[in-house]
Amino acid sequence: MQLAVAGLLHLAAAAIVVLALRSVPKAADETLEAPQTIPVMLPRIVFFAPTGPAGGGGGGGGNKQRAPVRHAEGVGRDALTFRTARPPTPTPAERVADEAPALPSIVLDAKPLASGNADQLGLPVGGVSYGTSLGPGSGGGVGTGTGTGIGSGTGPGVGPGSGGGTGGGVYRAGGSVTAPRVIAQVRPSYTNDALGRKIQGSVWLELVVTREGRADAIRIVRSLDPGGLDEEAIKAVRQWRFDPGRLAGAPVDVEVRVVMDFSIR
Repeated sequence: MQLAVAGLLHLAAAAIVVLALRSVPKAADETLEAPQTIPVMLPRIVFFAPTGPAGGGGGGGGNKQRAPVRHAEGVGRDALTFRTARPPTPTPAERVADEAPALPSIVLDAKPLASGNADQLGLPVGGVSYGTSLGPGSGGGVGTGTGTGIGSGTGPGVGPGSGGGTGGGVYRAGGSVTAPRVIAQVRPSYTNDALGRKIQGSVWLELVVTREGRADAIRIVRSLDPGGLDEEAIKAVRQWRFDPGRLAGAPVDVEVRVVMDFSIR
């Protein structure tokens, strides 16, 4: 019994081997006859956003490098279409120093010198301090009155009061106003102190020659000897007599400058 079973198993195994051998060449032949193409799949990477709240993007870093100059902003080399002439350099004008006009002067026997006030042409100027208003009242004004001038009062002047000039002031020689002329003079005396100290020089005086031909309102302009010779000069000029200055033929008060020289001979 056991031998029969073993024989059957042996036969079955042999049959399986035979079948296997037959099937292998057939598969090989089929493979050679119809080759199959197997597609090759490349790997693909996919990124997934992490879960949770989304964060803001970071700021870009500062670029400290200068940007290149644009073509429209670049400095071109084209020549100008026209040339302009350079303006000439202005020459600075020379400034002329303003000099105060000199008053007419009298040097003893000499005649008074004209002041040279050509621009004033006989207009009155105040030798004494008076007001400068142009209305009626005191201190100088333009109003009605009698005489040959403008203003209240008498005389040929402008303004109230007597005599010529604005506000009772005086004229300066020049233009229509003639200068006064010395007709009688007294020489000043030397003091003993001035002789002892041998003082020599000039005393300059400013004064008003009145319509009556006398010296008035005398003042020292340049002193020589305050203690002696200045006073002697004033004493002498008070004794002088003048032919007064005139405006349109009428005598007027005129301011002049007198220079008295003191010299030891």
